Amino acid sequence: MKIFFLLLFWSLWYVNFSARTVISPLLPIIEDEFAISHAVAGSIFSFLSVGYTITLLLSGVLSPRIGYKRSIALGLLILMTSLFSLRYATTYTSLAVASLFIGLGAGIYLPSAIPLITAVFGREHWGKAIAFHETAASFSAFSIPLLTAIALRFLNWRTIFFILSAACLIVCVFFFIFSPDPSPQKAKKIRFSSVLRRRDFWIMAILWVFAASCALGLYNIIPLFLVKENGMSLETANTIFGFSRIGGFFVAITAGFLVDRYGAKRILFLVILFTGLSTMSLALARTIPFLVVMLFVQATIYPAFFPVALVAMSRLTDFNERSIFTGTTIAIGVIFGIGLTPVILGAVADVWNFKVGIFFLGALTTVSCISLKGIKGI
Repeated sequence: MKIFFLLLFWSLWYVNFSARTVISPLLPIIEDEFAISHAVAGSIFSFLSVGYTITLLLSGVLSPRIGYKRSIALGLLILMTSLFSLRYATTYTSLAVASLFIGLGAGIYLPSAIPLITAVFGREHWGKAIAFHETAASFSAFSIPLLTAIALRFLNWRTIFFILSAACLIVCVFFFIFSPDPSPQKAKKIRFSSVLRRRDFWIMAILWVFAASCALGLYNIIPLFLVKENGMSLETANTIFGFSRIGGFFVAITAGFLVDRYGAKRILFLVILFTGLSTMSLALARTIPFLVVMLFVQATIYPAFFPVALVAMSRLTDFNERSIFTGTTIAIGVIFGIGLTPVILGAVADVWNFKVGIFFLGALTTVSCISLKGIKGI
């Protein structure tokens, strides 16, 4: 039953993550069809991130009250409706509003899922369980660009959103029928302000900002970078883009075993350090072959951060405060890392080029690993 439970949550996270990653490989088409600049195209992810952040923050308070199972089901229904409506977006405004609601639906999931997973599995297995769960995100990042490239040969780009909407409905039905629903422990209520006063919370939030910037923040503009600045066709760019993500799937699993054995702090330090250095290398690439190699390297390293960081946050918290701590940390990472990064990189590209922004992002990420000295007990 534990394996079935984990596979069910893997499917939920794959659909949830794909609802956000699918916009990126379609962005060059959206930019041309809506006649918008790089910066405005990047702002689509700001709307998505604002919605995601709102429900991440609310989920930490709402989920313990109405139940983790009901919270996840509610998020899936919002996600399904928003994806369906995105198919009919005809203006930038309608596209932005639909993206906002996609974020609202997607943000409920993770703060509710992590307490459920840590409740079902013993502490000594958290690394492996959470790492396997996180491979859904890596698999989405790998498969969605490839599936999009194939689908665009036969379907209109808007139909892809309808297919994802149907997938949300299917997994929602299975989840509601088969998932357990453990109740939060009866204890004193956790105040939001008490989490904000914790030093380890702010360190994890800063690290999540930079990791999210180098992951989805950068992920969301890579197709534009490859097509508009490096002269690739959309199909070629999405194919390279998709295959470059395949290593992250295996690294995420490996990280889960390593964190259970060596601890989260060491693994986080190495992952952040090499994520920053490999991101800088993307900007320094002078030839297409070297750029492709560094895309593979960078995309292989950064996925290890997220399962390890989730394990670290689980070890820093008890069951009742885990949802608030996790949700708020990810919310800060999303709004600054995923919401602002594509806009900033797009704006820098409008003035100079994408490489300038990517280089400074990598440099700041490399420096941020020093902050881990302030965390103990993970």
